[in-house]
Amino acid sequence: MDNSSINKKNRKFTALAWVLAILVLVVAIPLNLIFDRLNVTMDMTPNSMYSLSKTTTDYLNELDSKGITVDVYFLTEMEELEGDLEVLALYRTLLNYDKHPCFNLIDFDPDTEPERLRSINPDNKFNLSSGDFLFVYGDMVKRLPGTMMYTYGTDADNNVVSAEFRAENYFTGYMKTVVEGELPMLYFLEGHGENTLEQMTQLTANLKNNNYGAAALNLTTAASVPDDCRILVIANPKYDLTPDEYSKILKYTQDGGNISLLLSPNQDKTAYPNIEQLLYTYCIGMNYDRVTESDENRHSHTDPYAMMCDLQPASDESSDDLTAALLPAVNSLPTYMPYSRSFFSVYGPNVANVSSDVLIATAETAKSEPYGGDVQDAQAVTGQKLTLAMYAVDAERGGSKAIVFGSGDIITNEGAGSAYFINPLQLFLTSITWMYNSDVDMNIANKSRTFDSLNVTSSSEASALMGVFIGFPILIVVIGVVVWLRRKDG
Repeated sequence: MDNSSINKKNRKFTALAWVLAILVLVVAIPLNLIFDRLNVTMDMTPNSMYSLSKTTTDYLNELDSKGITVDVYFLTEMEELEGDLEVLALYRTLLNYDKHPCFNLIDFDPDTEPERLRSINPDNKFNLSSGDFLFVYGDMVKRLPGTMMYTYGTDADNNVVSAEFRAENYFTGYMKTVVEGELPMLYFLEGHGENTLEQMTQLTANLKNNNYGAAALNLTTAASVPDDCRILVIANPKYDLTPDEYSKILKYTQDGGNISLLLSPNQDKTAYPNIEQLLYTYCIGMNYDRVTESDENRHSHTDPYAMMCDLQPASDESSDDLTAALLPAVNSLPTYMPYSRSFFSVYGPNVANVSSDVLIATAETAKSEPYGGDVQDAQAVTGQKLTLAMYAVDAERGGSKAIVFGSGDIITNEGAGSAYFINPLQLFLTSITWMYNSDVDMNIANKSRTFDSLNVTSSSEASALMGVFIGFPILIVVIGVVVWLRRKDG
């Protein structure tokens, strides 16, 4: 083949390459401008990170067709998210929701618009902070902490290696909750000298902040436990239930109702046979005692009854790990219980259907002193761990749950304001969600994002890597130019 034929062929391929390059620019640039002008984006991620699932779009379309609108307050301006790659999934997801009339996104900076913040959060009852969401529909209001949008996985060196984006399941679930749901109620029994709601204003504010309601209940006048009662709380009664009250509460638990009992020591010679019988149905026994700590290093220097205790991890047989978030591995605060009685496990007639576990226990240096009740010749107990809180679940009663604490002081304003008793209070609050979680789970899968990492252990390794990532592409370019010149000259 002569040189003129070769040059002609080279010119032909060169011209074709230029034509293809120009066509790419001619097509790509206008398309990009059109998509940008129309605000059209294409989700090319393998798990549709930036798109809504069919479950969500179907539900939003249903709300749109009914003319229902939920106000969604976002305590951050959207433009702050737009250029941040770490929260790009949240930004794109919110834009997709906001395309639907039913999702009325109202984004604002709480620092520059304090009046708007006060209008949706009077008296700071929701404890909102930057990045949080508030879903409002009629009288239904639910707070969604911004910290729940992502969960991160780390390696042994604490480097972030993965992330799960969880917002869609929460957003759609919260929409459904405020539109179709109800405010789950905790009823606090009264009529037996219990803690009053006025003595627990910090607790009730906390419940409100976590989307629960609280009300008093007197079963001597009420025909039954109300239908909307999700948890019945008996907090520090000074005397026993009546047989009629016991029957009403038992019926409530037989229908799957949940109970929480906080039973402080009572110095009066008062027995609680009906409360004991109620606990017996959950295979829990109650001691007439008060627990003290003999080791001076394990109690308050001013009060031997304010004792250091140990939160117990779930046993191998249990699937309910209520204390996981409070254990020393993730929580450095020591656990103290105030003036408290103890409990024990019993073998009731339904023991085969009841699962239970210890939540808080003392050290073996603690002592159980006989206190109150009408037990004859009661003896002190020493040299063993004592149970100060436990729970039980009865499968035969539709999964009815019970939790007992040896002190009712942990939920009073005084107890809630004491740094000593933070962990028992948090455990009580955790038990509420465990007994009845008000969130609607839409079963929308989390969307995973992986983080690639490169560990460099030496300067020589770094130089070699730089050679690979910088030098190699340059070498390829040089080789390409040399080949092109030789072909050109040939």
